[in-house]
Amino acid sequence: MTTVKKVKSYYISPKTYTIEPIEYEGKTCSRVSEKSSVYIVEKKPYKIVDDTYRKLGSTYQAAIDFSKRFLGNRKKVPIVVPYQQLYSLIPVFSPHSLKNIWISQHAIHKIQQSKGKTIVILKNDDVIHLPIHYLSFMSQFGNATLLLNHAIEERAEIQRTLSFLDDLE
Repeated sequence: MTTVKKVKSYYISPKTYTIEPIEYEGKTCSRVSEKSSVYIVEKKPYKIVDDTYRKLGSTYQAAIDFSKRFLGNRKKVPIVVPYQQLYSLIPVFSPHSLKNIWISQHAIHKIQQSKGKTIVILKNDDVIHLPIHYLSFMSQFGNATLLLNHAIEERAEIQRTLSFLDDLE
């Protein structure tokens, strides 16, 4: 059984699997799951995401703008977290909603349909029952895959350009 640790702050990392809102001691906090750890964070899920981008020298809005430039002006777009190895986060509901759950795409092992809803099985065997239609979540998962591939290509292009400039010196 995983021990739950209470913390005041948390930054998303490649170890992050999910960020879910919970009521804890009378206020909205977050339950963050990793491969083998669970944290209760004294911040709302959106605040964890926003703080992480600020720590990385960017903004949540910049991530949304990048996603919308590629995917079009949609609601609930996935976002790319710009660590050395890029990965994407999928919002289940509106990112600002107090009900929103963030799921790291790389943490998903299987997605199943169940009576008009969706079951997500994570690589650590955690199971999340989502009150959204299977096809809706599959569309979000597909968009996250396309976005991540685009971000990887964009980063590779930047690296080629920088390498070319180094060769000119």
